[in-house]
Amino acid sequence: MVKVEFDSNLSKSTSISKRKSSQINQVLRIFFRIFVFNMIKHYYFTRLIILILISLSFQLSLTAQKDGELDWWTDRHNWDGHTAWFNMMTTSAAYLGPNALPVPIVKDGLVEQEYSFEFRPEAHISPGDKTYDLYTSFIAPLGGVASFEVFIVPIEYYKLDTNTRNERLARNYNAEGHAGGDFWFGTNIQIVKNKKFPDLMFSAYFKTASGTNLSDARYTDAPAYYFLLTSGKTVDIDKSKNISLRLSAHIGVYIWQTWIEEHSQDDAVAYGISARLQNERYFCKLSFSGYSGYLNNGDRPNVFRAKVGTYNKPLNFVLNYQYGITDFEYQSFGISLIYRFGKINKQ
Repeated sequence: MVKVEFDSNLSKSTSISKRKSSQINQVLRIFFRIFVFNMIKHYYFTRLIILILISLSFQLSLTAQKDGELDWWTDRHNWDGHTAWFNMMTTSAAYLGPNALPVPIVKDGLVEQEYSFEFRPEAHISPGDKTYDLYTSFIAPLGGVASFEVFIVPIEYYKLDTNTRNERLARNYNAEGHAGGDFWFGTNIQIVKNKKFPDLMFSAYFKTASGTNLSDARYTDAPAYYFLLTSGKTVDIDKSKNISLRLSAHIGVYIWQTWIEEHSQDDAVAYGISARLQNERYFCKLSFSGYSGYLNNGDRPNVFRAKVGTYNKPLNFVLNYQYGITDFEYQSFGISLIYRFGKINKQ
């Protein structure tokens, strides 16, 4: 009897143990299924989290590397770490790229009477800066009494030597790269025309802060504008051969924002004279122009320009040369392709 009861109790105990083991296995299987299901379900989410963490780690690494790359600039210019680096730069023509604050062109004192597109590959060469770019412009006449113009250098390539890089406080150690230029737009309005007195034209041009690479002293990343009064008179030299000489001059103001804390704006007097000799097909134009800022920190550039080419065909070619005299060390060369359509104005 004792043995039978012992066997019976053992059997019951074994049965209970098996049931408990089965329940535990069932719970483990359910847990495992849920865990695996959720892992599969959130597989892409997990991958996304991992990619984000890797990306953030990479960005932090790049930032640290970039900060390390600027140690030379900090040491070279004794940067205190608090002053905004661009407040240390000089916002003037002498310490920027050749397209940053250009000297206005001396026009002929007459508004355009035809639409035109101009494309001009250029090279600006100075002892410490080699710049190659593409100049583009568009002119539209407005009722014969005004014209609208836009121009921009959409891309330029530049390379500075070490001395020029340091003088301009450029932050790129290699001092080489690409930049996009400022978008300029303006209007010319005819005030006087075909009178006994010289022709008179008013011009207003504005620059947006669209230029890039202020850190390499290429563009100002700030607005500018100028207003000009241009007067011109044509002198006939040989009417039978349609040879004439056009004399022109302009005077006005040129104003731009600077990054100098003590002087947030620089004001300049703009000036220029030109002489244009032409016949029925060709022209040659010489000019001297510039502006004189009141800060006298490299803000008084003036240049000599020479142009020769065709002018009264739908498709015209012009050779351009520019020589910087003061506060503009560049010699510039360009070949213009100008497409004109609409009314051809033979002056």
